[in-house]
Parts: sequence; structure tokens; C-alpha cells
Amino acid sequence: MKLKTKAWLVSQGLLLVVAFIIQVTFYRAIKVGPVLGMAKRPYVEIIKGVDLVIPESILSQNLPPEAYDARLPLSQVQIQKSNLAAYRRAAQQEEGLRTAFIGGVVVNVIYFFAYHLLFIYFSNSIKRHKRVL
Repeated sequence: MKLKTKAWLVSQGLLLVVAFIIQVTFYRAIKVGPVLGMAKRPYVEIIKGVDLVIPESILSQNLPPEAYDARLPLSQVQIQKSNLAAYRRAAQQEEGLRTAFIGGVVVNVIYFFAYHLLFIYFSNSIKRHKRVL
């Protein structure tokens, strides 16, 4: 295996480990789901953006969505009145988790191209300077 490949695999591996640690840390911070009475959703559902299933116990009460859905744009007074603070935080954390995942993918793609372009540049610079000496 060439040195270029080994160096890329090591550095790419470190980037993936950091991205994994970030994802695990963000996911562990989520305590509940984004809807009143909802448990924490599985990681894959959050990343895929799967539509929520509103618990039957909430639907049977015929409440307006503002009373149980923390994803809706609500004022601070409405959030406190409906006791949705933790669920609002969970909705924001789920969005942050998805954003961090997409950001990790984008960073790795950018790094892939930057690494290879810089490797070519430095290899050519070294060859050029060796000829001068």
C-alpha cells in the first residue's frame, strides 16, 4: 500500500471517529421525543427524518396541536403553559443531530478532495526542488 493511501486512511479514520463521537454525544443528550408524552426516538429515525407517530393517548384527548407538538413555532408563554420545554429542546436537538450528520458528510467529502489536491501539490513541489539540488 502506498504512503499516500496509508496517510489518507489514517486521517480519514480520525475524522470519522470525531464525527462518531459528536453524533453519540448529541444523541445521548436527547431525553424525550418532540411531542408531549413521547419517548426518545431511535437514532436512525431521527437521521432519516421519519414522520412522528403522535401517541394515541394525546390524540384521544382532542387537544389542539399547539398543546402537544413542540415542533410548531410557539411563543415562550405557550411553551411554558403547555409544559413543552423539554419536548421543544428535544425537537431542537433532533434538528441539530441531523445537521451535524450532514455537516460531517460534507466535511469528509471536502477533506477527500482537499487531501488529494494538496498531496499532488506537495509531491510536485518536492520533485521540483529535488531537481534543483
